[in-house]
Amino acid sequence: MKSILFAAIAIASFPLHAEETAQQQLLKLVQAYTEAQRDFEPSKIDAIVTRDFYEISPVGEVDPREKVLGFYLPANKREAPTMEVSEPAIRTYGGTGTILVKLSGTMTMGAEKRSFAFRAGYVAVNEGGKWKLASAQYTGIRPPKPQ
Repeated sequence: MKSILFAAIAIASFPLHAEETAQQQLLKLVQAYTEAQRDFEPSKIDAIVTRDFYEISPVGEVDPREKVLGFYLPANKREAPTMEVSEPAIRTYGGTGTILVKLSGTMTMGAEKRSFAFRAGYVAVNEGGKWKLASAQYTGIRPPKPQ
């Protein structure tokens, strides 16, 4: 009887474990994408995104995959802030996943350090057992008003 109970518990917990694994994979995918952007590595970005990927910038521009890859060419490299990925909210629906995160960083402009943050939303699809990003959208978070 105990072995049947243990088998039932193991089978029932399997989907939960698989879900956690997919969520971890999706968070790592977003972190890898953010690092590839920071380091201006279009080959890494190319491996992470789908062929029909698009991105909506914080200013509302829709950039297809080719424009995104072109922006991150090493010849265009400039100093980029290290971005912290936090506050993940991840859902999966079969072979599709949604990832919402907060991206925050600090950048030096002249002699002044400025902090900034975005909410980022990603859609990922599972292509042949590998997660890839199909889209990204960034929305700026306004800094708190001085009191």
